[in-house]
Amino acid sequence: MMKTTPKTIFIIFLFLILGGVLGYIISSSIHSFDNSKKILKVLKENCDCKEINQILYATGVQYGKNGLSTEKGEYELIDCEFSSLKKEVERIQQILHNKVDNFNKVDLLELDFINGKNSQTVIIKKGIIQ
Repeated sequence: MMKTTPKTIFIIFLFLILGGVLGYIISSSIHSFDNSKKILKVLKENCDCKEINQILYATGVQYGKNGLSTEKGEYELIDCEFSSLKKEVERIQQILHNKVDNFNKVDLLELDFINGKNSQTVIIKKGIIQ
């Protein structure tokens, strides 16, 4: 039988903590990967665009021109058909809220609308259009 010294208890405790942290990191990565696929699928199914590309989907602490984020996605929507950018973004936001679990927890979502020579970027932070 193993002796339960303070050193042994500390080592067991340390392994439990490390296992918990590793499990959290793995589950967060799987969740983020799943969100990126869901967002891309929703955009492709619900937007009338010639092309939709995922430029970036990153997790982890990041700082950029739009502030601090831990989960960031960038999508490019090329040659889309819509009458009003504002109405289209509101429609997309509502669909993403309805079809992507925990969409309001995505820190930063950038949608780049490119039509000919015109380009407009819309930012959605935590599910709210900026």
